[in-house]
Amino acid sequence: MSSLFKKSLVATSLSLLAVQAHSAGFQVSETSVSGLGRAFAGEAAIADNAAVGARNAAALTRFNTTAFSGGLSIIDPDVHADVEESASPGYAQGSTSLDAKDIAPTEYVPNIHIIQPINDKLAVGFSAFSNFGLSTDYPKDFYAGSIAGSTELVTMNFNPNIAYKLNDQWSIGAGISAIYADAELKRQSGPLFAAVSALDSATDQTAKLTGDGWGFGWNLGVLWEVNEDNRFGLTYRSQTDVTLDGKFTDGTGAKTGSPGSTVDGELELNLPDIIEFSGFHQLNQQIALHYSAMYTGWDSFKELKATGSGCSATDGVCFQKEEGWDNSWRYALGATYTMNDNWAFRAGYAHDESPVPAEKRTLSIPDSDRQWWSLGATYTANENLSIDAGFAFLDGEQVDGSEKLTENSSIEGALGDSTVDFSAGGDAYIYGLQLNYLF
Repeated sequence: MSSLFKKSLVATSLSLLAVQAHSAGFQVSETSVSGLGRAFAGEAAIADNAAVGARNAAALTRFNTTAFSGGLSIIDPDVHADVEESASPGYAQGSTSLDAKDIAPTEYVPNIHIIQPINDKLAVGFSAFSNFGLSTDYPKDFYAGSIAGSTELVTMNFNPNIAYKLNDQWSIGAGISAIYADAELKRQSGPLFAAVSALDSATDQTAKLTGDGWGFGWNLGVLWEVNEDNRFGLTYRSQTDVTLDGKFTDGTGAKTGSPGSTVDGELELNLPDIIEFSGFHQLNQQIALHYSAMYTGWDSFKELKATGSGCSATDGVCFQKEEGWDNSWRYALGATYTMNDNWAFRAGYAHDESPVPAEKRTLSIPDSDRQWWSLGATYTANENLSIDAGFAFLDGEQVDGSEKLTENSSIEGALGDSTVDFSAGGDAYIYGLQLNYLF
């Protein structure tokens, strides 16, 4: 798919998640609502419901009966971006907008999990959830339309797992992931692009990209149960490369040689590997502490490159952009207070590092460090049924950057080194509800 697709899809995709309500880059953490309430601290070790299947396959052995969990997280971001008008002569702002508010629409992230013990040592499970995704929608008259526009990336991970209990203290687990990705990208010209192209106005569409595809990966997990009150979990989820096949519509003809033409294309989306370590400690009958450290291998995200034979004007390369991200860490600490047989309350804090170096920050990826503040509760109706509720506030930093105003190499000479300075930032609120049932 057009390189634009890849840049917009992943790069701009990052803009939403990075500044919005998810983890660093374009990572999504909402695999369970109980985890949301503790800022996902201790997720690979707690195993308080079937949602642990998304974080540590080895923890399936802690269940002696069939367990089900299904939940929904609602992500309500408040993200904005402001740009400064170019000082280049002849590129007047005109009727275009220099600021964009609420560029990240409300999103809904579901999850579903089931665990089935086979005997006292062997268990299997299945989880469906998302680790990566985004959605951004800039105004059509946005000044930096050539690098903004609208972008949507949705992924879903279908993950069967198996676990084996080696002895009273050690369990191991493994699984396979089938990841489906679907994306759509639209771009407008903006005033600078329109000034040197055949487009009539700054709101004309320069590119539209749509595509979907599948990728496959694997995961491993270990659970060490020191005793009933103390345990540790360590997990690894592999890098997954998803090939997206779809269509690229070239509004200017700079890539295909024919304005408005639609051609086939593909791009490879590299989803990074993830390592997570978690601990859980039941201090007394009522209070437990838990924590996690998560490492994400974003250094695999070196470039965005989309290709297609229809992009004949650029030797089959529809788009190429160097990224060069760094690996990043996420640290979380939480506590759970069990009031009685019916009610438990939890809270958590997390620090999420951005993988994007400051000098590589762009308007489409205005990523920054963020702080998580979370609260949650569980109501246990009976020995089989419980309901989780969770809330998190994500505090994202305001960041500044500078970016070139075109993704189209054929007009770079006309625009010279025209760039736009920008400021972007925002907060987010996440609400979740989950049902758990033991059969």
